[in-house]
Amino acid sequence: MKSVLLYIILVAILVSIGCKKFVTVGNPPDQTLSDFVFMTDATATKAVTGIYIQMMTASESFASGGISLYSGLSADELTYYTASARDEFLKNEIGKVGENTISANFWKPAYNFIYSSNLCLEKLETAASLSPAVKKQLKGEALFIRGFTYFNLVNLFGRVPLITSSDYRINAVKARTSEEEVYKQIEADLLEAENLLSDNYTDLSGLNNRTRANRFAATALLARMYLYRKNWIEAEKKASAVIASTTYALATNPIDVFLKTGKESIWQLQNVVTTINTWDGLLIIPASAAAFPTYVMRDTLINSFEAGDKRFVAWTAGRVYNSVPIRYPFKYQVRQGTVSKEFYTVLRLAEQFLIRAEARAQQGLLQPAKDDINMIRTRAGLANTAASSQSQILDAVLKERRVELFSEWGHRWFDLKRLDKAHGILSVLKPAWQSTDVLWPIPTDQLLLNPSLIQNPGY
Repeated sequence: MKSVLLYIILVAILVSIGCKKFVTVGNPPDQTLSDFVFMTDATATKAVTGIYIQMMTASESFASGGISLYSGLSADELTYYTASARDEFLKNEIGKVGENTISANFWKPAYNFIYSSNLCLEKLETAASLSPAVKKQLKGEALFIRGFTYFNLVNLFGRVPLITSSDYRINAVKARTSEEEVYKQIEADLLEAENLLSDNYTDLSGLNNRTRANRFAATALLARMYLYRKNWIEAEKKASAVIASTTYALATNPIDVFLKTGKESIWQLQNVVTTINTWDGLLIIPASAAAFPTYVMRDTLINSFEAGDKRFVAWTAGRVYNSVPIRYPFKYQVRQGTVSKEFYTVLRLAEQFLIRAEARAQQGLLQPAKDDINMIRTRAGLANTAASSQSQILDAVLKERRVELFSEWGHRWFDLKRLDKAHGILSVLKPAWQSTDVLWPIPTDQLLLNPSLIQNPGY
């Protein structure tokens, strides 16, 4: 516990410039103190790995369940059992209360991670006493975290301020940057990270956990990014590189996928609260038979599973509450307990097969695309896909993505938007839906702090 506290203190030093200015950036930190942190391999490592801890300190936040759950509401995956402020996301009518949630749970934490990464990168650049191998690894991790954060920001909000320094004077008045420029930065960060990071997992506990980014984490995220940018050749190439690695293997049984020891995981986050395995498990699994449910699966999601799909048995659970049968995600099956069984899985191998399947289908490589789909279907206990034409195979990929990646990291929400299917599907399901709802609003408090920001259309 002392080491965890030290991590948090070190990160607090790095982000001590406060939360009062735009993107939570205020006055610069004490130069001598922050330089001191980067004088030894041990303290520099704790500063960078402290960002991972920062990402998991609060529930329903940017990297700790927030994207999965709130994007699930915004899409067609989840509802919330009782009336609450989450209804603004469920109905895609985000007002003041929803904006406050976005600011506190998404915008501010994300830019804290970016600021921490920027400051670490600057300090690493001038750190003369670090060993070359440690310096290389830490730089790769900071770049990876920044690229990961911007990828999710641009998919939630569209144009966002692209901040790559710790200079609060520039950051406080930074305007929104085009999506193209943000993606260029994401690509540059991840390509450099891929070149710098070790193939092997490094973990301060000595347990070979996958809670720090390695080279394949950067490669996997690049594959996703290239897919979103319709660069089919590079998406296939990067996904193939991950699949070819002997480090990873599809779990034989879906129930084993989200264990902290699972070989399918490429990158996971570990909760810093010792009595909680994952925030999703705590938030979704009812505390008792008498407790009211929280996040519940929509009927449209339930009905998308084929008969005999092992994923439905392993990854969903049902109960009757107030005489009404409900079903909820059960990918994380530990609600509370001091025994650590599950880590929060961010990147995993199954997605790489589906990325490659889509990229191959888009290039007309139909049989190889079907082969990738069938790898996922076989693990789920299903027969090979009957799709044959290009359009049928692409539909089959989207269908598999829906049931394989549901309630994970906004995959469904992002898929509907990138494939231009959001309006056609969600307008039928949600009476108040408008095409501009594909982007969340920029929080009003950030608009007031920074006159250079402009609100998204429709808000």
